[in-house]
Amino acid sequence: MTTTVNTSRSDMFNRILADGSRGGSTDATIPYNKYTMITKVTVRPNPFYTVLTLDVSCDSNRSIIVRMFNEAGKIVKMFSWYLVKGTNVTSINELSNLESGLFLLDIIDNEGTVLFSSRITKE
Repeated sequence: MTTTVNTSRSDMFNRILADGSRGGSTDATIPYNKYTMITKVTVRPNPFYTVLTLDVSCDSNRSIIVRMFNEAGKIVKMFSWYLVKGTNVTSINELSNLESGLFLLDIIDNEGTVLFSSRITKE
């Protein structure tokens, strides 16, 4: 299945530089609506060195895509993840080759809608 994401590089960069109005926290609660079944996301540690751990709480089973951008808007990591109802935990490994700096981590649905966004820093 191919997913088309209509997010421009300037939109991604603006989200990276945003003042925390959405997703700047490493422990965020997602406002509930009928389309968002993700209720809580924790990204740790922040700052990170080589590995990130994601804890995602979900009200129902669903597929998501996790993507990580650098400041230039280039996707440096992306994978699909099937969430089950309850708490789901995964690690993003092999991050040691990334340069230090600011990154944006998004969780999107299969239609490309951003469900969660967080700024993270690599030291």
